[in-house]
Amino acid sequence: MCYRLLIFALFFSVCVTSTAKGVSKDGSRDRRSPYKSDDEGAEVTPMQKFAGHIPWIEWRQLIRIVTAARCTLLSSLAAPSASGSTDLPGTGGDKKNYSLAAAHSESSNEICLKPIMLLFHQHECLACHALLKNVGISAEFELLSEYMTMVVAESLEDITEKYPYPLPHFHNDSLFVNRGRRKGKLRREEAEALREAFAGQGEYFPRVFFVFPQNGSVMPIFNEEGDSDPAHPHFYHEATSLVRSMMVALWTMNKAVSFSEL
Repeated sequence: MCYRLLIFALFFSVCVTSTAKGVSKDGSRDRRSPYKSDDEGAEVTPMQKFAGHIPWIEWRQLIRIVTAARCTLLSSLAAPSASGSTDLPGTGGDKKNYSLAAAHSESSNEICLKPIMLLFHQHECLACHALLKNVGISAEFELLSEYMTMVVAESLEDITEKYPYPLPHFHNDSLFVNRGRRKGKLRREEAEALREAFAGQGEYFPRVFFVFPQNGSVMPIFNEEGDSDPAHPHFYHEATSLVRSMMVALWTMNKAVSFSEL
């Protein structure tokens, strides 16, 4: 019995010593201490380098947030003049679908009231680097980004397969119980409609879209400034062009917005 106690004591002593060394080396694990990612020593991405001061989130994070905020629970009082879209991707354009596209969110959560700016980019894309450099030093871009939800994505797959946008619905819909959550993958026609909306001219980079938070549909906003390319209507190079489109998106969401007061 004494022999077993001696072995246990030695083992406990070794564990305590090892843990103490680990804490000394890695720092305190106090939950109040800032979390350090395992990838902290990895190479800095162009997004972090040039526009890291902008509060970007990933598409999958957006889906979790808008679902929790119930952005797609809609008011039954449709407002066609402020819809920006008469049909939702993958719908047949009937009366109910028109109402879904035209209605506002019932949620008072701030994220449900702000337009979503979705930037498709890739780390190796030189044109993406150029755009990020330009917006990173733009005071106007930084200011307007505070009134939008800034989202990044690298592939259309996240939107069409992994993290589809929650379904817009009314209180009396059966979807209300599930808060608009989708069951399974998108139907083929839904996925095709999303591909047409977000990559109608192919998956070029960078490309920027502005999205309604209450239903996930794309605003009809394109680059119409000097750096525009008719073959790639959502391509941007200059920060000034993107700022102009951001202003249009904010005005589309709220016709009463006054940029002189921002």
